[in-house]
Amino acid sequence: MHRLPLLALVLAGCLAPASQTSLTGTGAITIDDTVAPLPQAPTCSASTPGTLFADTSDTWQLGDEGLKVRGNRLTVADLDGDGYPDLVVHAVSSNVRQLQQPDGGARLVWQLMNRKGPDGLRRFVDETGNGLFQVRGGSDSHYRAAHLAVFGDVDNDGDLDAFSGTYDDPSKADVGDRSELMLNDGTGHFTQAPPTPVRGGASERLPTTAAGFTDVNRDGKLDLFVGYFYEYYGRTYQGLQAQLLLGNGSGAFTNGTSAGGLTTTRDGFAAFTNHRPAYGVTACDLDDDGAPELLVSAYGRQRNLLYRNDGRGRFSDQSEASGFFGDANVDFTDNENFKCWCTVNQADPKCAGVGRPNISCGATPGSSWADGIDDQPWRSNGNTFTTWCGDLTGDGKLDLYSAEIRHFWAGSASDSSELLVNQSTAGAVRLARPGNAATGLGLPRVGSSWNEGGLMAAGGDLDNDGLQDLVVAASDYPDQYGVVLQQQADGRFLDKADGFNLKHACMSGLAIADFDRDGDLDVLAGASTARDCSAAWRKGNEVKLYENQGPKGKALLLRLKGNGTTTNRSAIGAKVTVKAGGKTIVREVGGGYGHFGMQHDTVLHVGVGDCTGLEELTVRWPDATGTVQRFENVPTGVAPMLELRQGDPVLYRVKLD
Repeated sequence: MHRLPLLALVLAGCLAPASQTSLTGTGAITIDDTVAPLPQAPTCSASTPGTLFADTSDTWQLGDEGLKVRGNRLTVADLDGDGYPDLVVHAVSSNVRQLQQPDGGARLVWQLMNRKGPDGLRRFVDETGNGLFQVRGGSDSHYRAAHLAVFGDVDNDGDLDAFSGTYDDPSKADVGDRSELMLNDGTGHFTQAPPTPVRGGASERLPTTAAGFTDVNRDGKLDLFVGYFYEYYGRTYQGLQAQLLLGNGSGAFTNGTSAGGLTTTRDGFAAFTNHRPAYGVTACDLDDDGAPELLVSAYGRQRNLLYRNDGRGRFSDQSEASGFFGDANVDFTDNENFKCWCTVNQADPKCAGVGRPNISCGATPGSSWADGIDDQPWRSNGNTFTTWCGDLTGDGKLDLYSAEIRHFWAGSASDSSELLVNQSTAGAVRLARPGNAATGLGLPRVGSSWNEGGLMAAGGDLDNDGLQDLVVAASDYPDQYGVVLQQQADGRFLDKADGFNLKHACMSGLAIADFDRDGDLDVLAGASTARDCSAAWRKGNEVKLYENQGPKGKALLLRLKGNGTTTNRSAIGAKVTVKAGGKTIVREVGGGYGHFGMQHDTVLHVGVGDCTGLEELTVRWPDATGTVQRFENVPTGVAPMLELRQGDPVLYRVKLD
């Protein structure tokens, strides 16, 4: 078929492969045509499409009429290469193996494949036995204790492999399971890679809470950044060293933490050199030099960590200089537990002028305040569960949103969930905090004894108007829900959970992807049953799929393919910039982030409102030189998907079954 260049590549001597290509996968998928540029510049109308969501969980076999899926750690990736995103679900647990045939018992892990049924509708099919949860050494009866998963092509063979993380609670009996690197055969079946540092040693018990694939040194081989929780939760303030594991391109890894300049210490709280109890990690390019920074989202009101990449995989700590560590408020005197302590320590100079507590101090006033610890700056930031990275402000730079759990009693020193606007310059990451009053991004507070439940966060253009929206899973408290923050034309945000029909109570678990490949984003939500949330979810931790059914603007789905040598095949870290209708829209291919391994498909979704096409589409590949490809006058309405191949000057239309 005749191929029409869309022009101009900052790349030389690369020829496109044949335009008709069959791809690996259990579903029918072909590259059936090349895409011609528009004969004239795109035009855009001023109308803004709306949106509405419907609960289609039963259609997708997630509900009680189907698989009865329960769990609240949700990861999305196309595991069999058929073009449709599949789903991996973990329940909250630790140190427990699931029976392969649970006989009515609770399911802890699920591998759900996105299939077309006889009626033509998409649904999830249970293929948990495909090896992703295999016990090392084999087992005919149980799946391995596993609690998170992220996906990337570690061996550059064209399919997505898995890091399957295990939260090994050291206070509980050791069942012998560890985190594993699992290799995909291209059909969604997995086998264990040889033992590497991703596992930890047989005696090294690691409470793994977060992971993300990235390529820190841009050598075309995926690396892995992993975060861990406390040494002993509830007994110590010490966290564990986050680890950078360098891939060799075959599925094996070596520990690059020290060589990368990421070493922290067990203690050193006062100097902020201590290991952090991580609830999330993030890798994204904040200073726009093509190399990813590494971020640790810390729990226990400890400071977050931000490491700037020098472009070669060596890092410097810019946590405080960047402003990522937390806000500047370290005033603990309005903490209600401190006020209780002052009722029995009135002579202490710190208690001068401190008001009466607004809580009951109990039989032992002040017992919940650790003097000499809770009054220290290292205990004056947030309970950060997830840091999402994406361009919310439309200036081409990747911003951050930190999802925090905050309680009324903790006082003003405890950080709220908020937007961090990227103001970085060459060599220096700088983040501004405009505040929730200015952005409209504050989470709901109910009553005087309020809780903010920011647990997970994800961005996406839910209404295809070219502006990123934000969904925050506000978790374990009965007055909290999935907060859906729609971006307005002036850059402020409004909570549209009710208006979008997305007010999901006690949301714990979140993924955003176009599951049916109709050109708009759907929302997958888990549910907490902690505290009084069990009243809302009497059947347990249900998983709901809210399908986007509102009026549709135009959008593109973009699947990127790195060359597998200088760039990782799954193109993790690639930056796509779209110019359409006066807007600059930026997306970066991610390899997992946040609280217990969030991931939302490696296919990028770009909404463009009512534009007939894109004025310009630019890809910066995550290789050592930052290779750029540029395409002009790209038409919209070529859904479901376009494929961009590194070094190929044409775009390909992907035809799905």
